[in-house]
Amino acid sequence: MLYRALAAVVLVLFATACSGVKDEPLPLSRENIEKFAAAVGKSAGTLDVDAGRVVQRVDALYRVPLERSLGYSFDRTLRHYFVHRAGIAADPASRAFADLITPGAQAVLMNADEALKAGMISMRTRDLLSVLAKFRCDHAQLVSGGEWERLSGFLALAAACSKRDGGACEAATLIEMALREGAVGGDDPGTEPEGSRPSAMDVPDALSRKYSLARWDGMGLFIGADGEEIDASRLLDDPKRSFTVNDRVVYFADQYAKMVREEQALSPGRIAPKDRRVAAGDPS
Repeated sequence: MLYRALAAVVLVLFATACSGVKDEPLPLSRENIEKFAAAVGKSAGTLDVDAGRVVQRVDALYRVPLERSLGYSFDRTLRHYFVHRAGIAADPASRAFADLITPGAQAVLMNADEALKAGMISMRTRDLLSVLAKFRCDHAQLVSGGEWERLSGFLALAAACSKRDGGACEAATLIEMALREGAVGGDDPGTEPEGSRPSAMDVPDALSRKYSLARWDGMGLFIGADGEEIDASRLLDDPKRSFTVNDRVVYFADQYAKMVREEQALSPGRIAPKDRRVAAGDPS
């Protein structure tokens, strides 16, 4: 198995070196996007959509036109898309690229091991996709967009609360800690005016707004005493509710955030932010 994986990586590197393909993602200028769209359209006109496996069709429809017609790496372009896709989709200048690449990118995501064996992607990309597959699309975009670093403050507070309560955090204890440590107050957007101190009754809403907890519903970050998932937006509704942080989910999100920062550091003009890990335990 290891031999096959190494052989696939060697194949990618050898093919890139011998084909004149730049080991860079496609620069998303309007001209390049239009050229890529035209090349994909030309390939689509000759492709039998029922012929071959999914990865083979993606190779013919996306990789070959990108590398042969434009001279840029499909592997690097794909990785760039997954790391920056929130910004790519939000930018009117590059949205057409997102619309174009998304079907092929999702197909590779769902068949990453096969794409690696076929020499379409590198082990680095396969590892990124493997971790990415743990998330729903919207949560992955939150992590890659920097929201994970923002949420880490709340997770650290919950982890400290769990240690204090003997393994599980009670909502009332977390609210008390947030008040005592100044986790919410006049300096937080959307809370009370400067200089004022929220009451215990105000803290759940203030924390929810500060950390945008509702955006993380459905990720499985918090588990109740009965073993059921608790939506982040309802975590503090009942002061007597006990919960734990799902360390496994935190681990994968933290790993993905780290990989994203490393990849973003490779982009021209980008500086990777400091690696801020969440102290919420190891994966089970």
